[in-house]
Amino acid sequence: MTEKQRINRFLASCGVCSRRKADLLVREGRVTVNGETCVDPSRVIDPDRDTVSVDGEIVALQEKLYLVLNKPKGCVCSVSDRFTRTILELLPPDYRAKGLYPVGRLDKESEGLLILTNDGALAQRILHPGQHVLKTYQVLLDTAVSVDFIYSLSRGTGIAGRLVTPVEVALMEKTPKGRWVSITLSEGLKREIRVMASTRGFGVERLVRTRIGQLGLKRLKPEEFVSLDRETLLDMIIHGGAV
Repeated sequence: MTEKQRINRFLASCGVCSRRKADLLVREGRVTVNGETCVDPSRVIDPDRDTVSVDGEIVALQEKLYLVLNKPKGCVCSVSDRFTRTILELLPPDYRAKGLYPVGRLDKESEGLLILTNDGALAQRILHPGQHVLKTYQVLLDTAVSVDFIYSLSRGTGIAGRLVTPVEVALMEKTPKGRWVSITLSEGLKREIRVMASTRGFGVERLVRTRIGQLGLKRLKPEEFVSLDRETLLDMIIHGGAV
């Protein structure tokens, strides 16, 4: 017997979306329960008795999957795209109908760690600012930088009307010397690092996410992924581990 739960939690558990997005779907009148439109995101449903649909498609609890992918450059973090290869196209066919979606995003030209899941509750936990899950990126700039650049970056950048400040910025000992910078962020605004660099006159040649929380990228080659269980993934994010 499955426990009764709020409709927003149920939709998140089915991998449809996060709870916040589920609230929006309900308010937009796109969710029905037993054929009747649901307008209350706090409504409690019985998964064993009630039939829930989103945009006319019945949704149901399914096996939860947790993948960690080394996203290559040149594909987009979408479940479908008419013109560009998507992250789902990197997976075997039997994974593509499991309701997987990315936890956070990397733009088309960025690389590195990306979590894919159909567990909306877990996705919300990782993305929620209150959880303080930091992300670390290794950035190759088009020109060697100075200590002044590192200092300027650490003081923050005006993005979308607000001051965005990295948690940590450091010059890396990698070749080409003086051009690799490590940047750790507490939030993920659209093209945030590229904006930080461009406002100071630098271009980004490579951008690789190497860490989510304490989970590090070490063994996975581009396009490779590993499947983990929920507890293992959370333990690696919180306490450390590498893929």
